[in-house]
Amino acid sequence: MPPRMAVLRPQSSSGDARRFDALGSDVRNRVLEFLSKGEATVLQIAAGVHANPATLRYHLGLLLREGLVEEIRPHSQGSRGRPAILYRTTRRAVVPGFPERHFDMLALAAIQTLVEASGGREAARRLSKKGAEVGRTMVESVAAQDAVGRWSPESFERLVLQGLFPAFGVSCKVLSRGPDSLTYRSFTCPFLELAEKIPEYVCDAMDTGFHEGIDRSVGAVTTRVACMGHGDSHCEYAMSWPASSRSRRTRSRTEASSDD
Repeated sequence: MPPRMAVLRPQSSSGDARRFDALGSDVRNRVLEFLSKGEATVLQIAAGVHANPATLRYHLGLLLREGLVEEIRPHSQGSRGRPAILYRTTRRAVVPGFPERHFDMLALAAIQTLVEASGGREAARRLSKKGAEVGRTMVESVAAQDAVGRWSPESFERLVLQGLFPAFGVSCKVLSRGPDSLTYRSFTCPFLELAEKIPEYVCDAMDTGFHEGIDRSVGAVTTRVACMGHGDSHCEYAMSWPASSRSRRTRSRTEASSDD
């Protein structure tokens, strides 16, 4: 029996603004860069970043409060006086831009490996299937949390477009909403750099599957009208809640045009 899909949740954004402020200083940036190479005392840091020790203590205090730096108190070895406190960067402090991370490189390598191992068509099928699983799981989590009995365009806009999606870095604008329809645009994509390199896998496979999974959960049919990965300035989706047919297949723009 396959393992149960883990529910993906965005990292908490509380404190992000303060952490941006913490990096809004050349001195604090130099301190973080210096400490990323190892532990150091105040005097060592001051010498390394060319700052006055008294001034440096202020900046260290701010970095400590925001959890970007931590203190280490060495054990006394029997010598007189207390050993100097050491400082180091916290291992899991996440602030955009520090330290640099390259998850897009890892994702590209993973997809390329999948394509090489199974072929392009099978890789696209697997990515679509995984996308559907992720989309379904995410929306079902929202439905359970907010006690959604039956999805509608209004509840989807309120809970997904204005709640779930922005938490994952997707900014949306609703173009129109009716009793059984919803059309919206996305102006940001958390996978844009990767999507522009391999849209056939990121957009046409995984994203299409993602919306298929959502459709199955909310009882809608989604047509992709525009796609940033294919060169458009935004992504656009048209959703409908059919009264008679409950087809739960997401059609891409290419599929939709072939039906005409």
